[in-house]
Amino acid sequence: MKKMVYILMLGIVAGLYFGCSDDDKSSTKPTPDTVLKVTVHSRTDSAAVINSNVVVYEAETSQAVVRDLTNDEGSCYFLLDEGNYYLEVTAQGYDPSPAPNVTPVPFFVTPQDTTDLPYYLNFNPVENSIYIKGFVEPVVNNCLIQAIASSGTEKYSSISGPDGFFILYNLQPDTYSYEALKSGFKLDTVLVTNVVSPEAIFDSLTVYISPYLGSSMSGSLSFIAGAEAKPTDMVLRDPVSLKIIPGMVTMADTTGGNNDYSFENIPDGDFILWASLANDHNVMDPDKNLGGIDVSFPNDNGLIKSIDITGCINIIGPTNPMDSIYAFVADSIVPTFSWAPYSSTQEYIIEVRDLSGNILWGGFNQSDSTINHGYIDDAVTSVVYNFDGSASQALVPGEIYQWSLWADKGTHFDSVVEQLISASEDLMGIFQVPSEIPLR
Repeated sequence: MKKMVYILMLGIVAGLYFGCSDDDKSSTKPTPDTVLKVTVHSRTDSAAVINSNVVVYEAETSQAVVRDLTNDEGSCYFLLDEGNYYLEVTAQGYDPSPAPNVTPVPFFVTPQDTTDLPYYLNFNPVENSIYIKGFVEPVVNNCLIQAIASSGTEKYSSISGPDGFFILYNLQPDTYSYEALKSGFKLDTVLVTNVVSPEAIFDSLTVYISPYLGSSMSGSLSFIAGAEAKPTDMVLRDPVSLKIIPGMVTMADTTGGNNDYSFENIPDGDFILWASLANDHNVMDPDKNLGGIDVSFPNDNGLIKSIDITGCINIIGPTNPMDSIYAFVADSIVPTFSWAPYSSTQEYIIEVRDLSGNILWGGFNQSDSTINHGYIDDAVTSVVYNFDGSASQALVPGEIYQWSLWADKGTHFDSVVEQLISASEDLMGIFQVPSEIPLR
């Protein structure tokens, strides 16, 4: 999977916890004014998925605020503030949502109402798979727990909720070591579990962490190719799971023309540094920083790194506005995607993803730079969904999607990425397919 363009959002937030418990299986609607109801279904037959682990994140900060397991009807209710959120949903025998290494699509929780969000997981039972439940001790919310298999480089990830609880699903029997990552903390002791069979379920794994001063790094931003110098968000991310390291978010200070940024209390580990995720007309230059910048701590303690920021491709529609992450309703079940021309472009690359982050159409392969759709000439500023017939499926009425665009300064008619010079905003292009075709 490509790791470069799918970077989330930023910050740290304290959360208010509300959910359904094992003692309440009736799915009785709670009384608070602003409620998120999540119901998890199997995509195969729409059956309820029980004991799905649902973690709710604040979209603008990418930090977990509440967590719970679904009840016998596959549902959970969360009391939240009005705002923009996204979910991570996992369950034994199902693919995680969003898919690994991709950006989830945010949604809006309506004030003084119940926002009813159906969620669908792909049934994909893994033979002999196991799960591991545990707690972070002392209790710490929003701590990233990752299990690393001895037989490979794959990482299984989970976020602790406000109660310190986490659960890792669909692991293969193996010996696992663990990471506990959060700003200002470190894993207290080396932890290894040997899970030799599906029957050997770990229901009470305890991950001990302790306060840790950690490392620091700093640097500056250069604003090029029409980018406007302005306060810019920065984030550190795991290079394998691509999870944002909780608390590893900062803003570059552009006062006085210095454009400086700094991180403090960085936990030990290998990470990716990324910049400019907010909707500010700027993006990280994909030509010089494809896939972000690799950093390692404590080895890079005190590192100073300069980053180029370039002007984004301005997409016209369908898209949420710049100041909101609320999905815009498209005017067709087969929408036309349009954008403003970007200087020096030879061809454009488009990609459409579903609410779970699965790529339905387009994009390109990082391994061989092959573009996965028909050629889009530099003179083109709009295309219809699946104009080349290569999409994996039609868009579903009522569902939410996100599309992204990149500009390539390559040779005409080659359909291979040669030099990416810009991209659309990470938090733009969110749209909903209409349930019915609107009257004109």
